[in-house]
This record gives sequence, C-alpha cells and structure tokens, in this order.
Amino acid sequence: MERKIIHVDMDAFFAQIEQRDNPGYKNKPLIVGGPLNRGVVSTASYEARKYGIHSGMPLSRAKRLCPDGIYVPVDMEKYLGESIKIRDIFYRFTPLVEIVGCDEGFLDVTGCERLFGDALEIARKIKGSIYESTNLTSSAGLGPNKFLAKLASNMGKPNGLTVLENSEKIMDKVKKLPVSYIWGVGHVTNRELKSMGIETIGDLAGTPLELIEARFGELGRIMHQMSRGIDNREVVPNQEAKSIGREITYRRDIDDKSILNSTLLLLSQKIARNMQYKGYRGRVVTLKLRFSDFKTISRRSALKEHTFGIFDIYRAAASLLGSVDLNRKKIRLIGVSVSGLKHTFGFEDLMDGKRSRDENLTKAIDAISKKFGEDKVTLARIIERDDILD
Repeated sequence: MERKIIHVDMDAFFAQIEQRDNPGYKNKPLIVGGPLNRGVVSTASYEARKYGIHSGMPLSRAKRLCPDGIYVPVDMEKYLGESIKIRDIFYRFTPLVEIVGCDEGFLDVTGCERLFGDALEIARKIKGSIYESTNLTSSAGLGPNKFLAKLASNMGKPNGLTVLENSEKIMDKVKKLPVSYIWGVGHVTNRELKSMGIETIGDLAGTPLELIEARFGELGRIMHQMSRGIDNREVVPNQEAKSIGREITYRRDIDDKSILNSTLLLLSQKIARNMQYKGYRGRVVTLKLRFSDFKTISRRSALKEHTFGIFDIYRAAASLLGSVDLNRKKIRLIGVSVSGLKHTFGFEDLMDGKRSRDENLTKAIDAISKKFGEDKVTLARIIERDDILD
C-alpha cells in the first residue's frame, strides 16, 4: 500500500501569532527575535521577507534591510501554548505524528480513510481545525513520502494545500526546482553542489551517485535518492524530551548578581510552567552562562527528588551561579534547563498529597495566570526591565 504522508507547516508562526494578537501589526513587516542588535531573527512575516529578511539572520542586519519594520521580542510561552493546541489536532487523526520544532509536523494517515475520508480530505480537515482553534493559517503538503510531502507544503505557502505524487509528470516539474529544496541541502552544501555544476534537483538526479557519495558520504546518497523522488524514511512518533529549558540574552552585559538571580527566578517560572503543561518532573538542573568574551560554561546539580516546582529549580540554579567566580566578568547570556525527566501524567499526579509545596505553589500561580492573564501574577523578586531583558 502506498503511504499517505501529510506535512503541516505553520505560516511564519511566531510573526503570525503577533499579527493576530495585535491588529496594528497586520500587513506590515514584522520581525520576531531579540535582543535587538545582539540576537537573531526567529521569524519574519511575509511582508518582512520581501526585504530579504529570514530566520537566523542577525537582527542588526535585518534592521539595516528594513529600518521601518516592527521588531518584537520572542514570547515563547505564548507560542508554545498555540503549538500544543496544534499538536492535539494532529493526534485526532493519527497516532503516527512526528513533530518538528514547534510549528510543523509529519503525519502518516495511511489507512485512516474509513474514519476521516481520503488523505486530501484529512489534510483539509487538519487545516480547518487549526484555523478554527487558533485563528492561524497553515500550509499542508500531501505525498507518498516525507520528502515530497514537505516539498509540497513549501510550494503552497502561505495557506496552501498541495499534492505531489511520485509520477513521471510530477517529477519532471520537481526536477526544475533549485536543489536547495531538498532536505539536508543548507547554504554550505548548496555552495558545494554549485561548485560541481549542480543547481537544480534534476542536475542532482542526473549526476552519478558515485560522485555525490564521494563528496558528501551518506548524506549524498540520501540527497540523490530524494532527487529521484525516493524517500524511505518513516514517520517516527517523537521520543520523550531529554530536557526542558530557557535562556535569555541580555541587551547589555550584566555583572549585577541581583539581576542575574532575578533572571534565574524568571526562567525557573517559565520552565516550571512548561514542565507542568507537558506532564514532566525533572531531577537535574543545569546552568548555562555565556560571558562578554563569548566563552560559555555550564554547571549542573542533581536534586533529591523529581519536581516541577519553581523554587526547587531556582534554588538549584542560584546555588550553581554562586559557585561561579564572576570577578571582573560580565554575563551576556544566562540559561537554565532541567533534565532527568519522567512523565507524571496519571493517577499520582491527580493527588495533591503527592505534590510538594513548591509544586502546589506552581500550579496555583499557573491557575491564576490562565484565568486572569499572564501579567496578573508574578514573583516579587523577578525584575523585568526593558533595558536589560528581552
């Protein structure tokens, strides 16, 4: 039986959320990232992409290309909330879901026709459900394998639905596309392929496999197969998360320990909320520091028990910070992550007696935030200053 693979990709995800929530941003070049002049672009709206702005570009360069654009900081908690809604929709149609980042995923819907209609109808239903739930548009691609499904979704952006079959007629069109459309072909690989005279997918398909393998190894074999429409990779449901963390790059380098500790508390609150949403407790806390000279270090500590409590995480992170010699050193970036995770969805998580005091406090803060808004409750020691944090 030929597989039916759907690839769903949200359209300029972070930027689209900001445009949805702020009517004044609609139809304007919007760039999400930070901090300005020190960070990189996370997402650019389609209006901003007309200026040549793309993800990963330094914000300082984006500002030069589009000085009149709207620049907003990343609000990862908000984006993750929307991402969870979208993932829940995917699982309504099949358990074979492979999540890629927070804004796209592959779904194997082979054999689901009796329940939801043919694969094209399922893709339509997924797009419709996402828009109904989030008021956000997505692009979907349908194909017999992951390569053609992803290629199809890219070709239909934004808000498209494209079908690509592995037929001679379709592949003739595909082979005219730039070789950069193939999975694994980034900027460096693209330059190397061009140096070999390979610019289109058809050029790659027509090059002897031995030459490609000699230059790129196993990746070359995979790319060559894809150029001929062959992709045997399965949709693999995602494995358990290994860690959950957050980090912040300061607008200016910091050596004030009170500010650093306040940042740790802010990060701990965000991590604790994320862990609770996903049903995890963790036992190993890692602190990451990047100094003004770009040297990066990490320190870790094991807790006595698994937890998602804000202060459990914060105390461990603050203790690790206290063990670092900051004499005459300024901090550019600070991050916290929790690993050693275990799932806690189940009967034990429903019992208040099984939760620590810190975990109950975390759940109480989260409940208030959900009911009254994120800005209605915070921790007294958290300092958020526009000239320092992004």
